[in-house]
Amino acid sequence: MRRPRRLASILLAGAVVASSSGCSLLAGGEDQPSPTSQVPLTTTTTSGSTASSTTSSVTTRNPPSGSSVLTESRAYMAAINNVTISGTVYDPEHKLTITIRAEGSTGGLLSTSKKAGISRTTLSAPGGGTLATLAVGTDHYLKADKAWLDAMDAPRDSPLRKRTGVWVQVPFDNSPIDAYRPQTLLQQTFYGKSLTPYDAKQSPASFDRLDGQETYRVAIRKADAASAGERILWVSTEPGKPAPIRLSYGEGAQRSVLRYTKWGSSREDWKRPAKATSLDGFIGSF
Repeated sequence: MRRPRRLASILLAGAVVASSSGCSLLAGGEDQPSPTSQVPLTTTTTSGSTASSTTSSVTTRNPPSGSSVLTESRAYMAAINNVTISGTVYDPEHKLTITIRAEGSTGGLLSTSKKAGISRTTLSAPGGGTLATLAVGTDHYLKADKAWLDAMDAPRDSPLRKRTGVWVQVPFDNSPIDAYRPQTLLQQTFYGKSLTPYDAKQSPASFDRLDGQETYRVAIRKADAASAGERILWVSTEPGKPAPIRLSYGEGAQRSVLRYTKWGSSREDWKRPAKATSLDGFIGSF
């Protein structure tokens, strides 16, 4: 990797397309409805016929629109303090699949501040290469091993080549680890502006089962099919808690899958690394 921020854009490129659906999803900082006052997403249609001595009725559930599922889910996320995001993301530049686990503060999803919360992310490349990142407010740290630097084609003169396997502190401004925080991952995935309201109308929802649990399944589609492939998002049907569960995009060996767990109960108790070396002037180039 020639620069962490470049890899970040690669990791997030597919997820951004799944960003927003519905008019309210496109407006980034607008007020959202409170999750506690949500209208139930499930709708029903009932038909019945009455005879002289018997009455029969048939109830058929119809799924809500994809736009409404995503709108309610987005409002729910905005009210949650922390989350764990894990899975695999395909890196087309290096033609390999990276494993990711990001856990900790969402930092307030409607906020653009990088100062909020504590979070930790671990990225793993095939063959055992690992990049660990830690954000504690404005203090940002990373630790890369030799296998990671080799897998990402880091230059020989990278300052991290001389500091493999140890924590280093990087400048907060233009931090190379910002893209890996849960807050940023969620903002890029669900709070972007890459889908128009018309696109949202092309994104149907249906009932599905995922790991034995009933969910909404939203097929997120661009009206211009040539600009992006379909993304599949699964959302919980639990009343008042329409939390994203899984996002999938890509095909075959290039498939990326992100899972969302521990909403409101993810860890936030990491401490600053002891004796971390400060890389003053580090701008992200490896």
